[in-house]
Amino acid sequence: MWLDGEDLFSLSEKKRTIFRRRNIGFIFQSFQLIQELDVEQNIMFPLLLDHRRPEPERVEEMLQVLGLMDRRRHLPGQLSGGQQQRTAIGRALITRPMLVLADEPTGNLDSRNSRDVMDLLLKASRRYQQTVLMITHNRNLSSCADRVFQVEDGVLKELGGRRNER
Repeated sequence: MWLDGEDLFSLSEKKRTIFRRRNIGFIFQSFQLIQELDVEQNIMFPLLLDHRRPEPERVEEMLQVLGLMDRRRHLPGQLSGGQQQRTAIGRALITRPMLVLADEPTGNLDSRNSRDVMDLLLKASRRYQQTVLMITHNRNLSSCADRVFQVEDGVLKELGGRRNER
């Protein structure tokens, strides 16, 4: 597997872990937030794992983009599902990875929060020049995607997307 010219399987496990931490952001369906950390700390966590000092301007920008400025000191248990998912998205984006992997990012959300999350992912991918690879069973979300693929019985098939409409 190659990513940005790097053969990931030729790297040692340690180097592959570092590469993944610095270049791939993960958004999970079940948020995976650390319950003892507030919103801001959860967002900064990947940088701290990488022994990097978070830039205050970048953290502020991320909180602003996510619409979480007024919730920055709240713990996950004090947030709505949409706010928790936006926090998880912030955690995935704070390192400005080239690739964001999103596993059913709207699976635990109502339709309004689902639209908000999709709008946020689109905005972030454009703003930070990132590729978002999203896995979902929700066919309505595919209208937002540049390319849409379906896996059925182990076969990958391209279904189209906005890129093909341009």
